Amino acid sequence: MAYPRSAYSGPDTKLIVAIDVGTTFSGASYTFLKPGEAPRIYEVGRFRGQEDKQGSKKVPSVLFYSPEGKLLACGAEINKLGPQDGTKTEWFKLGLRPPSMRIDDAPPIKLPTGRTVTDVFGHFLKYMYDCVKTHIITTHVDGPRLWSSLNDSTHFVLSHPNGWEAHQQGEMRDAAILARLVPDTPEGHGRVEFVTEGEASFHWCIDKGAASGALQEGANIVVADLGGGTVDVSSFLVQSQKPLRLRELRAPECAVAGSVTVTDRFMMAATRRLQDTPYSEDEHLEDLREEFDQKTKCIFDETTTPEVYVRIGSLSRRLRYVAENGACRIEAGHLEVQRQEIADAFEHSVTATVNAIRAHLAGPPDVYVFLVGGFSASPWMFSEIQRRLDAAGVKCQVRQADDGVAKPASSGGVAFYLDRHVAERIMRHTYGVILDVPYHREDPEHEQRQEDLKQDAVSGKKFVRNGFFALVTRGQVVKVDQVYKARAHSDARRKPEPVRWSQTIQRYKGAAGNVTFVDMDPHNFDQIGSFFCEIPASALTKRTRKKSFWTEYYWAVDFDIVITLGTVEIKAFIEWEEEGVRKKTQAKGIWEDYY
Repeated sequence: MAYPRSAYSGPDTKLIVAIDVGTTFSGASYTFLKPGEAPRIYEVGRFRGQEDKQGSKKVPSVLFYSPEGKLLACGAEINKLGPQDGTKTEWFKLGLRPPSMRIDDAPPIKLPTGRTVTDVFGHFLKYMYDCVKTHIITTHVDGPRLWSSLNDSTHFVLSHPNGWEAHQQGEMRDAAILARLVPDTPEGHGRVEFVTEGEASFHWCIDKGAASGALQEGANIVVADLGGGTVDVSSFLVQSQKPLRLRELRAPECAVAGSVTVTDRFMMAATRRLQDTPYSEDEHLEDLREEFDQKTKCIFDETTTPEVYVRIGSLSRRLRYVAENGACRIEAGHLEVQRQEIADAFEHSVTATVNAIRAHLAGPPDVYVFLVGGFSASPWMFSEIQRRLDAAGVKCQVRQADDGVAKPASSGGVAFYLDRHVAERIMRHTYGVILDVPYHREDPEHEQRQEDLKQDAVSGKKFVRNGFFALVTRGQVVKVDQVYKARAHSDARRKPEPVRWSQTIQRYKGAAGNVTFVDMDPHNFDQIGSFFCEIPASALTKRTRKKSFWTEYYWAVDFDIVITLGTVEIKAFIEWEEEGVRKKTQAKGIWEDYY
């Protein structure tokens, strides 16, 4: 480990579990926080159904359901099932992606009868957590005692692609509740947090020492996580070495261009060629997909011969077939494929990765590029990324940091929880709140919005509707420990009583500056979520309204809407002053789209 950790100073022992559910493979890691001891990261190397691969840190992200939708097996367990009818569900993670992450040639995701993607995700989280349990109980001397005393308070770190947002985080949290990792309570929700795969992978690089030589003050580092479903690119500036503190150079990027998309593009072309041949049946196509995905694609490189032969059909059916037009040739049960066809299947992934890296390299010199994730082991991906960056005149050092055995995002998830090296982030958009603005007759912006005026019937005060208060702006550097506030006022009440406050959070995507009302650029606002909270009656203060011949009294509260935007997940609460003491109440949120 490049940066030794200090001993844990907390009073109680805690269990932290990080789970990375990948598109094709998944992994889990954990640590114990024990008072007086420096934390150590453990990788789970025992998965049910994979007993013949002890020490393997990955397990296939696949499930099998009965025709009625009953879960029969997860992960490697499906290898123990005999032939039977049902639904094999793969690549389900891509089903959670936001609408903005479009896939032209989406791989088929088969959901079981009566089940949603969130249900499937929850089932797989339960399988992974059970494997963590088994690993802890069977490998630690005091494993059974540790598990029984800590599993009800475990804190979870779930990793997700850079392009996923708060709606996807909410679905993942719902899946964790479905899997009974945590209860559906505010305390249970607080025990689940999220980290982007790009940031988790870089924490893994740091923890394993792979990035040691690059961690010089002022250095610029790009991390490209090449996974099964997505390519996630992040970049960081080293602000200081001791303690190690990083700042995002650019908002993270994500493209659906992982290894499964290469297989899918190859299969689309191959299926067209095999139409009206003896090999067009699903059985043969599945064999072809498996052979290409697990062998041909993995070893394809610049030395591959012009003709490549990919097994199609079982070994017992080594037929020979040549189409009359020569477009399809099968010899001894192997489909002849031109080298360029495979290169074409890779092209989208190579282009997306290189373009994202170049965008993050724009400007700073002395840049280090680290490739992580299972797809980074592809010889073709590595050589093409290097070749195209060189051809573009980009001077940087490209390194394969992944050892091909571990799941960087799971171990990196634990390292993220322990170290929190990223201290500042870059905002992709402007975020703020819509509030009523106290009316001022002399303000021309107010005067021209007479139709938006409203008057509080109790206090008599006037307000202008639909004012926009920016909390952070696009491109702003946001500190992870900093909060952002907007002042708000409750409606007046004739007596002190609790106030239920509902609030939306808005994202402004336009280019106009200093937008103070929504109607200044209405088509560029999106609601990214909402929250509500209860403000107690004790927070309201007595106020006066003077009329011509008498005085009326009413109660209201002035408070701050407080948002934390520097973390991967958005958080909100309401804060007010009561008898000279600052108090706050946590908001209950429904987030749709963030970061």
